[in-house]
Amino acid sequence: MIWMMMMAVAFTACSSDDESAPLTLNSLAGDFIGEATGTLVSINEKGEEFSQDVTPQGTETAKITVNEDGTLTLRQPTFYVGKGAFPGAIIYKIPATLTDNVITFSIKDYGSMNGVYTVAGDLNGKYQDNRLILDYTFKHAGSMVGTIHFEGIRK
Repeated sequence: MIWMMMMAVAFTACSSDDESAPLTLNSLAGDFIGEATGTLVSINEKGEEFSQDVTPQGTETAKITVNEDGTLTLRQPTFYVGKGAFPGAIIYKIPATLTDNVITFSIKDYGSMNGVYTVAGDLNGKYQDNRLILDYTFKHAGSMVGTIHFEGIRK
């Protein structure tokens, strides 16, 4: 009986709990699924603006890679407006900071491609309490501008 109690105590002491593991920059690597909200403004050839809300799907996925130099690479989530899908850009060399158990990162005036369009904008993000939060602006090839808010959890 004492042996069984000792084994139970040893098992409890050795079991791991991901939530209590110390946060490191590498904790951020991976895919995050969630929802993107925001606004897309299309500008026609006459310069007229048409605003549309981003439609959350609940399947939007962002991907973060931690680079050897400690910077991040982010693949922004695809977002949806009506029946149209707009792929996010891949942004390289984003500086990141770990302070008080929160990873924050931002980049101003990023320029990238999303596979279809040239994309530019500003990005702010953080990883806190197992949740990835992204807020960014974008300009797609000069004819679409907008803002996106994404919140996701590890996929």
